[in-house]
Amino acid sequence: MDIRAARRARGWSQEELAERTGLSARTIQRIENGARPSAATARLLAAAFEVEVADVLAPGTTPSAGDGGPPRPPAPIVDAVRDGALGFSDFEGRAGRPDYWWFLLAVLVVTGAATALSEALGAAVSVVLSLPLAAVGARRLHDTGRSGWWQLFALAPFGFVVVLTLMAQPTDDAAALARRTPSPEDSAADDSAATSDHASGSR
Repeated sequence: MDIRAARRARGWSQEELAERTGLSARTIQRIENGARPSAATARLLAAAFEVEVADVLAPGTTPSAGDGGPPRPPAPIVDAVRDGALGFSDFEGRAGRPDYWWFLLAVLVVTGAATALSEALGAAVSVVLSLPLAAVGARRLHDTGRSGWWQLFALAPFGFVVVLTLMAQPTDDAAALARRTPSPEDSAADDSAATSDHASGSR
């Protein structure tokens, strides 16, 4: 499915599609530029466009003449590792449970292999991978309707138990969308503050 074409056909901007799905505008941009959406992301896009998840995940290429069937989609772990590595700066989107756990497993395997070669190398790899792991962790917590700052519990003794428990929680679309959408009271308060500031500045 061509997400860009579908979005434009409905007259939506990338920011509006991001609001409708609970994803970040950066994630929408990556998908429109050719990145394959994860299963959780595809489900949100399918709900926004009112289509099947399979339609969103359907590749844009035609079947090859050799086998007469559709090309085999990438394995979930490949999608999760790729999205986790490329989304190292995306702390605003959402990620499903497979996205987080597959990426965490990949980080542990890579870090363990590097440590087996050299402790210094293992430490360096651990530092490099901490940013994308924190980013995908924040997106996983957003998917449950929580703030990414919950990851700071990992700094406390046995706090990692709390963090891993939260990461294992199921997707909560209602809470995740409510977290991104300001309440009417907050919007009214912001409007009142802006009006007050403007009035003060005009005096």
